Amino acid sequence: MSETVNCTAVYPTFAAPDIEDTCNWYVDKLGFTIRFLWGDPPTHGAILLGGACVHFWKGAPQLNENWLYFDIDDLDAMYQRARENAVEISREPETYPWGMREFNAVDLNGYNIRFGQHMGV
Repeated sequence: MSETVNCTAVYPTFAAPDIEDTCNWYVDKLGFTIRFLWGDPPTHGAILLGGACVHFWKGAPQLNENWLYFDIDDLDAMYQRARENAVEISREPETYPWGMREFNAVDLNGYNIRFGQHMGV
């Protein structure tokens, strides 16, 4: 059988001790929007940046095992927003030989988040 399976989206899902605080941090600090919060108090939630969606479930973060990479269209604007909101920057913006300009930050749970912009190389 050689049926093709189509996938329209992938939702990375990470553990966080407080779902509402985590989702709100991304909204307040980096301009994401909340897609949903489920439960009272929330035990699962999702955030959006454009068409990208990330889920969080209630649990202990598993650091140094996971990180998020966001391919965005205006790296300098995101970097400025992060700086203005006192987001911990772990790697300053840099242009790499593979044609991406990127910077790294750390979220409130300690997860590494990386933003990158294609530079047309």
